Amino acid sequence: MKILILRSSFQTDDFVRNEYADLILRLENECQAEIDIIGDEMVETCHGASLQTLPDCFMIATGGVENLFKRIWSVETQGFASLQTVTLIADGRNNSLAAALEILTYLGNHGAEGRIVHGTNEEIISAVVKTFQETSLQGRIGLFGQPSDWLIASGVDRDVLHQRYGIEVIDMDLQRLVDDIKTTPQIEAVKVAQAMVKRAKGIVEPSDADMVEAAKAYLAIKKICQEEYLDAMTIRCFDIVKACGTTSCLALALLNDEGIVAGCEGDMQTLMSMFLAKRLCGEAAFMANPSQLTDDSSMLAHCTIPLTMCDETIVRSHFESSIGVAIQGLLPLTDYTLFKWGGPQLDRYFVTEAKAVETPYSNHFCRTQITFNVNLKPYLLQHSIGNHHVIIRGRHADQIRQFMLKNGASEIVSE
Repeated sequence: MKILILRSSFQTDDFVRNEYADLILRLENECQAEIDIIGDEMVETCHGASLQTLPDCFMIATGGVENLFKRIWSVETQGFASLQTVTLIADGRNNSLAAALEILTYLGNHGAEGRIVHGTNEEIISAVVKTFQETSLQGRIGLFGQPSDWLIASGVDRDVLHQRYGIEVIDMDLQRLVDDIKTTPQIEAVKVAQAMVKRAKGIVEPSDADMVEAAKAYLAIKKICQEEYLDAMTIRCFDIVKACGTTSCLALALLNDEGIVAGCEGDMQTLMSMFLAKRLCGEAAFMANPSQLTDDSSMLAHCTIPLTMCDETIVRSHFESSIGVAIQGLLPLTDYTLFKWGGPQLDRYFVTEAKAVETPYSNHFCRTQITFNVNLKPYLLQHSIGNHHVIIRGRHADQIRQFMLKNGASEIVSE
């Protein structure tokens, strides 16, 4: 995290470092803070910081820095003020609390959220750690086969994943998975299939044999994820349909429930959207296709969904192939966040909040279908980031925007 210390022209950088030596040391060591000091004599030359360089936190070291803060928090950022809560550290010495109170009021007058962290060094450190615990995306992602042939705009630059987010992408041999599916013990698969049948509201197309084969796919994928220490995975799923006569829809649903983020079709941009939803929001996400749009509503659909997102589930066959097992999830009519993080550099995103108004069913779409009271036509038909989008239970748009601001991604706004 980055902390900018503001001081008046009556004091020096050395004064600040000596006066606040213990606090600065603890911020650097315990919060991994990068700290810069700036004096109010620079108020005339200090240009408003860009959104990419605004600090995570301001430490007010003395009084007399209000205009300096105002200059930094310039008109360039005021239009985005609601997207970032400004944290001000002020322990009270050297009129710091008085200045922080003036700044907090200024922020409120301009529609921005702010907070003051005040107290002993121990209390300040504790509050800063709690507030700025970074969302870590570091982990291992398994790519089971290459992205599906129709995904011509859904890849991610692996150097960006590795260097910026600490993510390692592991190419998994799809034949290894096929072999494991075929050699999974029948008795273990039967237990999984029976548990799913008992859990479901109903079974429509699949036979008992279909359920067992889908359970084998689940056990085989899970086994490889455990052997390779994978935090997330995505699969070229239609190749499994051809090679094994079953689907991975049940497997992905169960893996997402168990904390392994699992996506379809080798779509890395959507998998990263799901991965962020899990790490940042603590929620499993539904990867879906926008399928039917009106001026008042948007319906999305897909053949697999985390079971924990649903009030009830019905076991169906896979929509496109009529093979194997898929999930028709009946979701609660509540608040959701619709989200996509995309671009090869992960430098763009779309996010909005909406209320689910219907969980329809039509044989013309994938098995799980959900309709929201939001018009996505202006965004999807002109500026869409790919096909798949993710649906997250709850309202998480501000949380996602704050993460994106810190990581330099530009929001695509539906007009």
